[in-house]
Amino acid sequence: MREPFAQRAQEMGLTTIEAHKGLFTYADMYSEIAYRQLYTGFVNIDEAQHPTDGLPSPLIAIYTRPTHDVDFKYSGYVSDFYQFIGNEVLCNGVRESIQQVGLPIVRENPILSWDHTRLRNEIIIQSSQTHPQAGDVLPVMVVNNSYNGTRAASISFGISMEYNNDRTIFAFSLGELRQVHIQNSNTEVRSAITTYMNVFSDGIADMITQSFNNQVTEDEMLAVLDLIEKYGAKRRDAISTLLEELQPSSAGMPSSWQIFLAIVRYSSFETNLNMKRLLENAAESVLIIPPRMYDVLEQIQ
Repeated sequence: MREPFAQRAQEMGLTTIEAHKGLFTYADMYSEIAYRQLYTGFVNIDEAQHPTDGLPSPLIAIYTRPTHDVDFKYSGYVSDFYQFIGNEVLCNGVRESIQQVGLPIVRENPILSWDHTRLRNEIIIQSSQTHPQAGDVLPVMVVNNSYNGTRAASISFGISMEYNNDRTIFAFSLGELRQVHIQNSNTEVRSAITTYMNVFSDGIADMITQSFNNQVTEDEMLAVLDLIEKYGAKRRDAISTLLEELQPSSAGMPSSWQIFLAIVRYSSFETNLNMKRLLENAAESVLIIPPRMYDVLEQIQ
């Protein structure tokens, strides 16, 4: 059975603030967080008639702020058994693994949720392929983490393309490494990155070509758009507009690649990180993934 949060705080990388009972903090280049043990209340009275904390509750309060000169704000709570991993700790492990594989990092695109409890960091790697339908395609490692337990720490494999002078980034859910695999395991991460780079070199071009050549039926297209509508009618309308720009209805039914590109183009500007992931899942569902690429990505898990 996992030990309570307070007993695991130091090994998880949190700093214990001795002057404040049950307070644990962590800060890095992305944000700062403080966890505060919640108690049952001021129920015990000592000999000097001063109230003291009651029993620890199974809940830990979350307070976050973007920088040191901004006040902390309450951002929810986690259970006493929550497993913490710092954003920079996680990202550094991925950076080190990429560099040890021998690949330079082109740039990073960190995205924080409004309450600073969730991070998505898109690490673009220099190992491009040029494809006639997609232009310059770069591999991406997408690091996700949460401080509120809404998502486990994870590393996803993806692709990056330029579209109308904007960078469009997509992450596969297939082959995603979750916290149970990546915690304190740089060897596994390096192995997965190496495997992914082989998949990228051998399979991405085929995936794009096959998806571009696969013309969908009207029913297939409507099924995808109906799925998008579950996430909001405005999102469906916006993606339909992008799809019309890529493939006017007068020119016939679009390809799987065009539907994929329309969804990913829209999701690149989505600020809600939960919604961004759902849109990527919808986009992934229309791709034609070569069997050998599918098999290898599945094995990474």
